[in-house]
Formats: sequence, structure tokens, C-alpha cells
Amino acid sequence: MSVIGAKTFFFFEGDSQPDTHIICRPDHFQQDGFRLPASGVTLLYGHKGPGSLIGAAVRQSASSGAGVCFADVKIDIGEWDANKQKLDNFGHCRFLNLPQRANREVLDDINQHWNRWLDEEGAPNEDFPRKSSNRMDLLDKLVALPPYNELNAIAYDVQTRFGAAKFLTVFNMDAIRSDETAVIPPGTEISFCPPNTQPKTN
Repeated sequence: MSVIGAKTFFFFEGDSQPDTHIICRPDHFQQDGFRLPASGVTLLYGHKGPGSLIGAAVRQSASSGAGVCFADVKIDIGEWDANKQKLDNFGHCRFLNLPQRANREVLDDINQHWNRWLDEEGAPNEDFPRKSSNRMDLLDKLVALPPYNELNAIAYDVQTRFGAAKFLTVFNMDAIRSDETAVIPPGTEISFCPPNTQPKTN
């Protein structure tokens, strides 16, 4: 079983960090109009993007007085495959890194689904996944379809308020190795809850 690492951060009020925290609707400095998937938990992936956003989180914490915690998260992805992902391989390598690590067949297939759903809404067509999109909520529809329903996680490019970043949405909560999650500074136990399963509060 291969594992990938992702990162996230969260802010808190008061002098001491909370004993527990639920990662559900992250604030990764998304731009206005950006829609996150609701059926998975979204984290940060890679090096370039998370670095600039973590730096922005530190600056926001310093300027606002809110505390900030960071977390390293491990996700099972099945069998790592160094080749570009193919549609018939999702049952083995359950991680799709868009667009760099997908072959043309996958990119074209996703784009056809994407633009069909946008057409149904009367919205303009996009070049996702080759170019970033604000409509990442459409991943919820994608992962309901075979073979995409075999994937544990999908990574994709996002334009944030602080530049380009790579987001990663985990759709299979069982793939998160909760016992290996590291929070910095230590002291908070975090759990994960997709937005569409979050209990509604009055």
C-alpha cells in the first residue's frame, strides 16, 4: 500500500488551541466564486502551493491575533504507479493528480463530462482539467461515475488569492490514516468530515 502526504491548516480564537477540531470546509484562501467538492475533504498537496498558503496563514495569524495550527495528513492510494494514470488503472492506483499525471484519454474524458454538466446549467465551457476551474463541486458528480468512483483522492490546480496551488480532495474517508496525522503544534486531535455529511446546526 502506497501513501501520499497532504497538508492543511486552521485558525482558532483564544489563547490556547482546541483539544479537537473537525476539518470540513477549509479556508485555503480560495477566491470568491470558487466551489469546493462537498463529498470529500479538501487538503493541500505538493510543495509550491502549500508553501505560499502556509506563509499566508502565518501572516494572517500574526495580523489578526488568531491562532493557527498546521497538520500533515497521510492518505492511502493503493499501488503507486509512476506512469500517467489511465482510466483502467484506477482500481490499482487510487490517486489522480490532474493534469500532470493523467494521460490524454483521462483528460479528454473528464473534460467531456465537465462541459456536459456546464452545458446543462447554461454555463460556458471550460478547459478543465488542463486549466483550473472554479467549479470543483463538479468533482462530486465525477466520482459518482465509474471508473472514477474507485479513486480515493484527486489533486487539481487552483488559483488562490495568493497564486497557484494544488488542492487535493479525499473522497474515501477510510483512506485517511487518522492515527498518523501530525498537528503542529501538538495538542489538537483532528477529525475529517465532508461538507455534505456535516451535521446541520441551528
